[in-house]
Amino acid sequence: MPKSKLTSLDEFKLLLKDGMTIMVGGNLTDGTPEQLIDAVVDSGVKNLTLINNDGGLPQRGIGKLVANGQVKKLIASHIGLNPIVDELMKKGRLEVELIPIGTLTEQIRAKGAGLGGILTKTGLGTLVQEWALMN
Repeated sequence: MPKSKLTSLDEFKLLLKDGMTIMVGGNLTDGTPEQLIDAVVDSGVKNLTLINNDGGLPQRGIGKLVANGQVKKLIASHIGLNPIVDELMKKGRLEVELIPIGTLTEQIRAKGAGLGGILTKTGLGTLVQEWALMN
C-alpha cells in the first residue's frame, strides 16, 4: 500500500527543530496556513528563519511566531504592518532581510530549480549599489 501524502499535526510537530528555515505562503495572513503556524507555536521551537512575503500581522500568521520570540531571522519583502517586527528589529532581537518581492520570488524559484544563484538589476544605479560597494 502506498504511503499517505497526508501528515497529521502531531507528525508535523515531530519534524520541527530549533534553527530550521521555514517558508510560509500567504500574503498579510491571507492564505497563511494558520493551523500549521499554531502547531509551530505550540512546539516551542526557536531560532527559526522564516521566509515569507511579509512580516504578518500582530498575533496573526507568522506574526504569532515573531511575537512569541521563536524567530531569529525574517526574510521578507514587506514588514510595515507588523509593529512587533519593527520593534524587535530596532532592538537587535530579530534579523530582517528585506528583498524586493520579484527578487524574492525569483530566488525561491531558482533554489527550487537547483540553480546556484541569480542576478537581478534591482538596486543598480541607486544608493543600494553605492552602499554595497562600500561594504
